[in-house]
Amino acid sequence: MKLAIATVVLPLAAAHSSLITPKPRNAIDSELPAWKDGNAPYYWVRNIGKDGTPCACRNGSSVCASAQTCLWFSVGCTIGCDECDGGDKGPANPNRIDRCGAGMKATINDPAHRTVNRAAKAGSDEDWTKFNPWRAPGHAPVYDPCGRASGSYQATPGKGEFTNTTYAKLGDLGSRVLPKYDTGTVWQAGSTVETMTSFRANHGGGYQFRLCPLDSNLTESCFQQTPMPFVGNSKLMISDGGIIDLQSVDVSDGTLPMGGSWRMLGIPDVAGAAVKGWAFPPPCHEPGYPDHPPAFPNQGNCTGDWTNNITMYDYLRVPDVPPGEYVLGFRWDCETSAQVWQSCADVRITASSVEDRAA
Repeated sequence: MKLAIATVVLPLAAAHSSLITPKPRNAIDSELPAWKDGNAPYYWVRNIGKDGTPCACRNGSSVCASAQTCLWFSVGCTIGCDECDGGDKGPANPNRIDRCGAGMKATINDPAHRTVNRAAKAGSDEDWTKFNPWRAPGHAPVYDPCGRASGSYQATPGKGEFTNTTYAKLGDLGSRVLPKYDTGTVWQAGSTVETMTSFRANHGGGYQFRLCPLDSNLTESCFQQTPMPFVGNSKLMISDGGIIDLQSVDVSDGTLPMGGSWRMLGIPDVAGAAVKGWAFPPPCHEPGYPDHPPAFPNQGNCTGDWTNNITMYDYLRVPDVPPGEYVLGFRWDCETSAQVWQSCADVRITASSVEDRAA
């Protein structure tokens, strides 16, 4: 196995994330034979089974049938811009430039809230991530709140290569082509619910969950109106199957929507395209820390640049919204790259209980 991995040249220059639970519309290709039950018609890395498939992930003890979820995103997006450039202005990861000349200043400057290059003085020449989405969460544009297949009108570097299927083709916008995908998810207003996400290739930053009514136009503006508050800390299923508690970091200053909480990604990047060693201290025991990071594919127990069996569990409070059908939006703003990942899942929200209304 070591020989097989060593002979692969695979610079994963694009981050890739997947909303696992609730199962999103972006995973609808899992209904097709070639993508069913965690399979794929091709591999990023051969000879390691399903762990080598494009959007490999872990769903507890169940099959993680994410299909092409991690290939719906936006490329070439920096803070303050009106639109993404799809990679037309050069490589998006790592990204060191203000891609539209907007001149917007980063709002996330505390080193403890940054996921890479923490020693650099904020705003200095050495602070090379200052234009990227996480440095002002929500302020980078996106092509579509449910993602764009391949992140652009074209295949993008770093394995941004969407495979055309009966449901979507490269360049399609998720909100326009992905059908409602009812997986039976029912949430009660006022309750605390669990989500699961996978960060297939790690480029730091942080994320937010939002809601938009199903009968509304699925726009970024709609999702921004109803961010879902986090409840407590995240949990992380690490590579050996154990689950650990994280000390989660949430930010709300300088974010969009104003005052909406975003959660910093608590999985440190390791020995990837943008970091040497660990980007910040790992949340679990890593035998090589701090001087001996893992070799390709650069995954530790709870850290990694390219992961396939580390899963994030988040707990959210369902807002007191009218009962009905909604779309859950997941948005991940990267820090080392000019990229944003999005997934959309269908949920039904019921009225809060009598006890909740009386409280």
